[in-house]
Amino acid sequence: MFRLSEDLRYYLYTGKVNLRRGCMSLCELIRTEMKSNPRDSRNVYVFMNRACTIARLIHYERGFYVMYEKRPESGKFRKPVYDARSGKYKISYTDLVCLTEGLARTEIRLPEADIDDSNN
Repeated sequence: MFRLSEDLRYYLYTGKVNLRRGCMSLCELIRTEMKSNPRDSRNVYVFMNRACTIARLIHYERGFYVMYEKRPESGKFRKPVYDARSGKYKISYTDLVCLTEGLARTEIRLPEADIDDSNN
């Protein structure tokens, strides 16, 4: 079943991306540029267009890739704050909900226990 929850890890792709690309092309970006495994079912990868008007999420569940797309009726998404310690835009589920629902967050805090990504 489709699911996004607090027990997953969320990563925002920071490079330029053409969101007309298909799922497998975005998975290749995850492998080559984010240095991560798109088949890791603990991770969700977030891609946004340059104008911040489209967000796509890719998640691997039970042998299938699931792609979600979110577009605001008006306005645009706000990108989260970059975490210099981890070198990534690693965001929580709560922050993802705020991002995709158009709520403004001035600061995103990472729990200390989630900073270590050595088992990716």
